[in-house]
Amino acid sequence: MQAAPLNASPPWCRMSQTQKLLLIIGLFWFAQYVYMPNTAPFLLAQKVSADFVGIIVGIYGGMQMLTRFPMGLMADILGRHKLIVIIGCFLSGSASIVRLVSPDAMGFFFANMMSGLASAMWLSFMLLFTKHIPVSKMQMSLGYVFVANNSGIMIAFCVSAFLYAHFGMELMCLCSIVSGGLALILALTLFEDDPAYVKAEANAAEAKATKATAAADAAESQPQAPQQCQQARERMGRPRLRELLKVVLIGRIWFFAFLAIVQQGVAMATILSFSNEVAVRNGATPLEMGFMTIVYTLFCVVSSYLSGLPLISRIGNGIVTTTAFVLLTVYCLGTVFLTDIYAMIAIQVLLGLSFGFIFCVANSEALQGVAGYRRSSALGLFQAIFAFGMLIIPIIAGVLIRYTETLDSAFYFQALVSLVSAVICAVYYGGKRLRKRNSCNAA
Repeated sequence: MQAAPLNASPPWCRMSQTQKLLLIIGLFWFAQYVYMPNTAPFLLAQKVSADFVGIIVGIYGGMQMLTRFPMGLMADILGRHKLIVIIGCFLSGSASIVRLVSPDAMGFFFANMMSGLASAMWLSFMLLFTKHIPVSKMQMSLGYVFVANNSGIMIAFCVSAFLYAHFGMELMCLCSIVSGGLALILALTLFEDDPAYVKAEANAAEAKATKATAAADAAESQPQAPQQCQQARERMGRPRLRELLKVVLIGRIWFFAFLAIVQQGVAMATILSFSNEVAVRNGATPLEMGFMTIVYTLFCVVSSYLSGLPLISRIGNGIVTTTAFVLLTVYCLGTVFLTDIYAMIAIQVLLGLSFGFIFCVANSEALQGVAGYRRSSALGLFQAIFAFGMLIIPIIAGVLIRYTETLDSAFYFQALVSLVSAVICAVYYGGKRLRKRNSCNAA
């Protein structure tokens, strides 16, 4: 066997920035989720009250709600994402050190705060990946990002399903620490601007400049050059905070964030917390509970990939998102009425399909028409708003369970919210289609 040359570079040095980022995203979300499916049963087994478990689960979203918009503003002002990615990777692993050292209610509470802050930095992962992507292609690019995201989560759930019953929460936390550490090491090798895009843009700019110079010489239009240079300098300047804050006035960000609120909140309060408790009460083994989360994340990956395909554009975002909310409603009701564990595993398909079709569409739609220099702020606002659902819906679910003394009440509440969202979505897109038809007829 021929020995490898002494100067051979390690595999990660031969990876493109795009490949590195996708791997970092997978490792990051593995670190964030490998312990999560068993968090609620683990804490409930320690006699922690259901409403406090809801708070522990919800604080993860609460931290994102409080910090994602300021994080987006800071990213736009600094114009840098690499450092934020590095800090996010560091926090994802460090949070599980806290869980390992203090495996009780308060330890998980503070660790979830750290994990929530790490997830607040997720927007910089997305924006570093899509930095050179035009908004018209954003939905497809975000589809790839969410495939990597959910692949990491799916692998985390597989590890949790097969190993938690034998090794407990301690191993889950150790896996999270290792994965977060690997993501951190890779993040340190990233560039702020993807070298491949920088080179391509430099070549394109040089060709454009050569062509423009020739045209200017032929037309003797030299006076326009100083004005063009001044405009370029203005575009290169750092945006003012006052200009960035105007994204708060963009109505479509709030509307599509509301759709994401429901999807994210329901997922957090079901498969990532109380659906597992329903499964336990129906006699599910830890392995069967693991299969529930694996099926969910597998179809998150599938729907994230499908959401970026031209077929979805032809069907229309209105039909896709409305249908996805109907599936979410059926899922919540099915969790109440189904007692067979294999049926419960099967209906996770509905929850997984709803993720990609709602979340990818909502992300790309929210950014439509937003200037590039405000993209971080707009995405930060969007993510801060939908994080409210990750905070409030699990808390409401926990309170309902405590005062009604039944898990069913939480799922009825979430089914109602999902159905109302389907109606709102249908009305919005139906009205949009009607206005477009009327304008065409008037023309």
